[in-house]
Amino acid sequence: METTAVKVKLWGMDVGYLSWDKKMGVAVFEYEPSFLGQGLDIAPLTMSINLPRSQKQLPWMGDKDKLYHGLPSMIADSLPDKWGNSLFKAWLRDNNIPTKKTNPVDHLSFIGSRAMGALEYEPAQKLGDNSAFPVDVQRLYEFAKQVLNKREAIILNQENSILWQDLVKISSSPGGKRPKAIVALNDATGEIISGQGIIQEGFQHYILKYDDNSAYPFAKLEYVYYRIALDAGIDMMPSELRTYKNVTHFLTRRFDRIGNEKIHTQTLAAISPSSDSYEDIFAVIRRLNLPYEDSKQQYLRMVFNVIARNVDDHSKNFSFCMNRNGVWRISPAYDLTYSVDLTAPAYSNRHSLTVNGKNEDITREDLETVGHNNDIQDYKTLIDTVAGAVAKFEGYAKELGIDRRLIAAIKTER
Repeated sequence: METTAVKVKLWGMDVGYLSWDKKMGVAVFEYEPSFLGQGLDIAPLTMSINLPRSQKQLPWMGDKDKLYHGLPSMIADSLPDKWGNSLFKAWLRDNNIPTKKTNPVDHLSFIGSRAMGALEYEPAQKLGDNSAFPVDVQRLYEFAKQVLNKREAIILNQENSILWQDLVKISSSPGGKRPKAIVALNDATGEIISGQGIIQEGFQHYILKYDDNSAYPFAKLEYVYYRIALDAGIDMMPSELRTYKNVTHFLTRRFDRIGNEKIHTQTLAAISPSSDSYEDIFAVIRRLNLPYEDSKQQYLRMVFNVIARNVDDHSKNFSFCMNRNGVWRISPAYDLTYSVDLTAPAYSNRHSLTVNGKNEDITREDLETVGHNNDIQDYKTLIDTVAGAVAKFEGYAKELGIDRRLIAAIKTER
């Protein structure tokens, strides 16, 4: 594949140029001079357009940390995680391209205009046109399970070539470990089509998370957590459950799309690579000069994750969005669910981000200390509000028919 360079674009503008340095094993990025004059600081804390390096058009080097794959952190956000990577590797295999002959810039070229957020990459490896097509959720779900299990014979089966192309188009860009698809949903008709490219009037952009293990109700649990998060006052995008042939999947509306407009989005990992605590998120909020409401929202999310035991609170599960006027805000919350592995030892269920210097055995006093130190108004009341919402877990879970033994185990663990 060996792409020499890609052009990075945003809202039709040329942002800059990205190339791969084989000798150094990292990517090299340079801003396009015309973009610097737009005043859109798309990476204000890492690669600000106002810094001398940017103004002098000196190159920015990629980050060798495993999380960033040798790309600048701002751009590394566009690469998917386990699920999307497995599809890319399978696509390479299907096209007889050795994995060793590709690099992360090649992967971005493959993703092209299908990245999450608003950044796009040219040239893009073409996968047919980007026009919408009807999505057979159950059929793609079954095929996705086969791909995830690395059954190469299924992927290479000529009979499944169209299905394979469809899966790659709608599933190769989102992050996370679990299989998911980028779709568009018509609430009035219930019709689901692919969510890449321009969608028709009446449709909204969604992420569909396949419930990939019927023995554990991933989709239903995430929906229960969505409901209690809303009760706690946490801002989230509209979400719902949909059942296809007795398999229930979780759908959540995308916050990086408003109609067909793309919203520039950066995870905490991208905007502040060194952040490893909730206090660091509050520091980012202050550095971006965000309004108090964003600090309050972030406090609610921290408290929720601790009380509700969402320990998968790593730096890619918090994001910031920038509009066309260059104004930043924190994104709606996402990936809120019960993430403790009940079969694993306690040390493997620690929080990814620390609270008051701790990632386990976090107390109410720790939560109050963070609230006090970050000027959160009525932080004790906010903790009580979240606790009251989380207490509704059992009722919501029973409504969805979640196994009572699992409900009891989750309540006991909390």
